[in-house]
Amino acid sequence: MESNTHPCHCWNIVSQSKRDVEDEQFFRNYFDAKRNSPDFPFVIFANGVPNPFELAQIQGLPTTFQKTARPIILVLKQPLSDVYDCLQMLITGIDDMVEWSGRNELVVYFESKYAHSNSIKKVLDSAFVKETLIGSSIIWNTFLFELIETILFSQAPVLLIGESGTGKELISNLIHTVDLRKNKKNLIVVDCTTIVAELSGSELFGHERGSYTNAVQSREGAVALANGGTLFLDEIGELPLNLQPELLRVLQEGTYKKIGSNTWQKSYFRLVCATNRNLLSEVEQGRFRQDLYFRISDCQLRVPSLDERREDIPALVDYFLTQLFEDKERPELDKPVLQYLLNRPYVGNIRELRQLVQRMALKHVRHNKITIGELPAADRQLASATQRSNRPPESMEALIRKALLTGEDWWKLKDRISETAIEVALDLENNNKQKAAKRLGVDVRTVQQYVKKKVTAALSNL
Repeated sequence: MESNTHPCHCWNIVSQSKRDVEDEQFFRNYFDAKRNSPDFPFVIFANGVPNPFELAQIQGLPTTFQKTARPIILVLKQPLSDVYDCLQMLITGIDDMVEWSGRNELVVYFESKYAHSNSIKKVLDSAFVKETLIGSSIIWNTFLFELIETILFSQAPVLLIGESGTGKELISNLIHTVDLRKNKKNLIVVDCTTIVAELSGSELFGHERGSYTNAVQSREGAVALANGGTLFLDEIGELPLNLQPELLRVLQEGTYKKIGSNTWQKSYFRLVCATNRNLLSEVEQGRFRQDLYFRISDCQLRVPSLDERREDIPALVDYFLTQLFEDKERPELDKPVLQYLLNRPYVGNIRELRQLVQRMALKHVRHNKITIGELPAADRQLASATQRSNRPPESMEALIRKALLTGEDWWKLKDRISETAIEVALDLENNNKQKAAKRLGVDVRTVQQYVKKKVTAALSNL
């Protein structure tokens, strides 16, 4: 592949026809004009689908596999046909593949792609996101990219799935804040665990005076208050089954009745739901309506747990300490304390981390560092248990002995160890095959063959 070092494109010269030379010069000039737009798509022109080795030789090709504001696009002169080749390119980090369709159509596509990604980047770089949704890990940045893309380009209901304490309410606030609707009204938050089925959902739909005992005055429900704004239903999986058809009617038709009223009222809002339950499992067990599930899950996003983004712990702790010591000199974490926080289990995720930092701050005396002695008593015992649990449970010899005793021979054992090593190396290097191969001390083709085998096996199961 013949390539150049231009920051925006690589041209693979496939023939010397006059038309090809003219096209090449046109796009060289076009991309020259984009040099001052660092987030403009990185475009690769090629005759056919390049192999991963050829891609690795392209100078300036972004090697990160997270979602970024700069898309990587592959433009092919040959028609796309082989689904394996397409999937292989996506695995390598290519964002999209398009067939050659003429200069003007491609320019429109590149400009649209740039406008799309640039609008997401502006929100990602905004003070609101930087100062409230703390973290720079790959999994967190990928989540934020997909979330903001959903907010900006869709009004469909959003379902946030994730463990308790991962910041789903804070994310709902981001959705409402970034929403581009004109004359947007309020964000209304409802904790579905507090809704009493016996009151027929007064919290959601409101009630008229005298509609039930102690209903001494009329009251507007969350559905009415959210009209023109955003309704966030936290722990939607806890919503009583008898209220689910009424919620479905509001979502489908925009109408509802107060308890004790015969008048239909209208309400239109953006819906955001959150749950830590497996709603599909709840549907199968008859505890959640299937039609409601599909109505609220048009855009479904999984919020990463703190365990999946441990590299964000130092930044989160720094953020919490800044809040707690806003009028005082903020202390740093002593190295053993930070080491403990990085390895400690967090069942309650970010909420639990924040509470722990608060307890340490309460014990802190005037000193430039938070020391190990300021860990709460309960955490001192947990620290000891964590240290013990982090010790290797079994030696390599013991694991091999167990495998041989269960009937695995040398060849099976060798394959398992090799495949596991490649998987771990790919994980450590964010799926960069070149770096994974270097870490393993093998030729990159070994890693490529394994990935190809894995993709082929996945396709055969479709």
